[in-house]
Amino acid sequence: MAASESPISQAVLLVGGPGTRLRPLTYRTPKALLPVLNRPLISYELELLGRHAVAEVILSTAYHADQLRPALATGQSWGTKLAYVREEKPLGTAGAIKNAELLIRDDFFACNGDLILDCDLTELARVHRQSGAMVTILLRRVEDISHFGLIQRDERGFITAFLEKVAVDETGQNTVNSGIYVMSPQVLEHIPAEQPYSNETGLFPALLASDVPMYGYLPESEGYWTDVGRLDTYLAANRDLLSGHLPWVNWRECAAEPTAGNITIETPTCCDPDVTIGAGVRIGPYVTLGPGAQVEPEAILHDCIVQPGAAIGAGAVLQSVIVAENEIVPAGHRQTGGVFCSYEQ
Repeated sequence: MAASESPISQAVLLVGGPGTRLRPLTYRTPKALLPVLNRPLISYELELLGRHAVAEVILSTAYHADQLRPALATGQSWGTKLAYVREEKPLGTAGAIKNAELLIRDDFFACNGDLILDCDLTELARVHRQSGAMVTILLRRVEDISHFGLIQRDERGFITAFLEKVAVDETGQNTVNSGIYVMSPQVLEHIPAEQPYSNETGLFPALLASDVPMYGYLPESEGYWTDVGRLDTYLAANRDLLSGHLPWVNWRECAAEPTAGNITIETPTCCDPDVTIGAGVRIGPYVTLGPGAQVEPEAILHDCIVQPGAAIGAGAVLQSVIVAENEIVPAGHRQTGGVFCSYEQ
């Protein structure tokens, strides 16, 4: 999707959650910094916002907040400017937005911080202002609604119901909450200060009960979207991006071609320039090797994420495995699925 200029210049990204469903990977690393094609997960949302001329992104932080600023700095690499606010205690999705209130000047995007997507934020902003709604929610249509918040609308597109994690939509629309919103600053008056409060189970139902207009926007053409909130979707996102599902990301731009002999690399595979690969290794497709990773002779990797500093022992065979940062996989180890990780909280 080509870059364009959104009439909305600010966004709040919610990056304070503990990433429970991604444990053990998130015991030591905040979810926002988990590597996807060897760049932080949050960088994909930052780049999307930057491509739509969103000048300032406020990161609402909590869990492992001290790691974010050193890793992300000012945000200049992704075409925007970062500001940081921190929750002293967990405040939930709405409470985290309220915590950024002093920095919010006008209508703003609010986004869950674990998404990789390609959507027209400029059009979303235009629809929000045209509708007159206090909140506009970007919707997606999915086959399996059980993992998402179901949203039902009237014939004009205004929201009539929120149903969290239900199995069947009796209307047949299957439109769910994508985790991307446009909010008018007046919505902050409806969020209690310094208290845990959820968008999904608190704020949105309360606004609906008070007849506050909320709009559900379902694009005519849906771009790529994934919620990297579970181990399976983390691995799937790696496959998707290597397959070119995000049109403005080219895995070849962040990959190197190892030159040692007798190595088989089946593309798409992303190898950081700082990797060591031994003789007789077979890698790919759908493998990402992070900085400082080592793969010893005769190892076989398929559909894997090998995080920075990890070492794969000689003759190991891994299929659809996430190897945690700095882990050492023993020689001859065989594993299909799951995570190779020895550390705990």
